[in-house]
Amino acid sequence: MKKIILFLILLVFPLASAQNVFKSQKQIYLAEYYAHQKEDQKALDHYLEAFKINSKTPNSDAYLEAAAIAFKLKNNKTTKELLTQSITKQLAPLDFIKNFKSLIPYKDSKEMKEVLAQYDDLENQYYHELKNPASYMEIQELIAKDQLVREEENVFQNLSNKVDSVNIMRLKELTMKYGWESRAWVLLWHHRGSYKESHFVWNFFIPYLQKEIEKDNVNKDFFVDFEELYATKNNHHAPAIYKMGGIGRASVNQTYYDIKNLDKRRKSVGLPPLYFEYFLYGNELPEGYEYNPANLLKDLENL
Repeated sequence: MKKIILFLILLVFPLASAQNVFKSQKQIYLAEYYAHQKEDQKALDHYLEAFKINSKTPNSDAYLEAAAIAFKLKNNKTTKELLTQSITKQLAPLDFIKNFKSLIPYKDSKEMKEVLAQYDDLENQYYHELKNPASYMEIQELIAKDQLVREEENVFQNLSNKVDSVNIMRLKELTMKYGWESRAWVLLWHHRGSYKESHFVWNFFIPYLQKEIEKDNVNKDFFVDFEELYATKNNHHAPAIYKMGGIGRASVNQTYYDIKNLDKRRKSVGLPPLYFEYFLYGNELPEGYEYNPANLLKDLENL
């Protein structure tokens, strides 16, 4: 679980907060829809629109999926730009790019070789473009310390609470001064046990992040995993509220609360209809869930 969480920090969560976060995410959903329909040009157009709206919001996967589509369309210029931006905007790791499934057929292309040969320079460009480098680097140090004490169980038991307390106090100070840094999510996650309690952590971060969500500086689904875990606080088999399979629902029940209104709740936190997961990945739909597939595109556009 520890390695899974760290992987999510590096690859799933955006690297810096910025405006129009959800507006950009909506375009990613539409890109995924059209890519699945094999309408490659439309998919690429939506990916490019997402990056134009907010280059820091999509994770590195989105840039690499878009690059793979551009390869298919033989749009070499756009392909190279997207591969480059996966590093300069999202700091995609070198090995991650090399082994990215959709790009394997193009691993020997001129564009791949040229971009990977410039990796160190592009990595430096990423750091040069940071809005608040001092805050970013200090939060990186907090995360490194956070992970270090969790490497060994005996050290973890003795030091984790102390480290978490010091880290969260410093994170609060940095957030008040510089704004929210998305990679700090893991530092907040370690305080999930007191979520919604009258506690200095949540007394500050819940109203602060709710305001950032309203400003579209933080994605609407930020609190979903916290909410899912909170729902199981007194009952490990409590039905899911928004989704299953996330960190907040790693290994418990497979039922939903009030399934007739599930998609309305999901929409309220910026998640697409549950049917979208079936559409993309073939995930089994739960008993009692009803959806008209003809509405999917419209629902994605109207999220």
